[in-house]
Amino acid sequence: MSSLPDIARLASSMVSYSIVMPIYRYVENGYMYYFIQTTYRDYYKFYGIPIIYFFRSRFNDEELKYKYVLLKVDETGERVELSDRSRPGWAAMPIVNLKGRPSFIQTS
Repeated sequence: MSSLPDIARLASSMVSYSIVMPIYRYVENGYMYYFIQTTYRDYYKFYGIPIIYFFRSRFNDEELKYKYVLLKVDETGERVELSDRSRPGWAAMPIVNLKGRPSFIQTS
């Protein structure tokens, strides 16, 4: 994906299904990776196949203190923020910190 807000929008879309979709984060080789895992639903022969959507940015030690990605959409537009807590009126997606890249994610 091209940005963290893209991942936040996709993760927050699951709220209407009462599904909490965490955003996973790990650091590798000077980059911070954020990703979500979902599955194909109702797509013929690909039903149930896991899909990983990720965003990569330069490592920023400051970002590690944040525990949530917050999303708010109102008449002023869309806002996405990293935060150490949830806030009323915002969709809050928890960030799960991983020790490293999961073995099922291949890099090229």
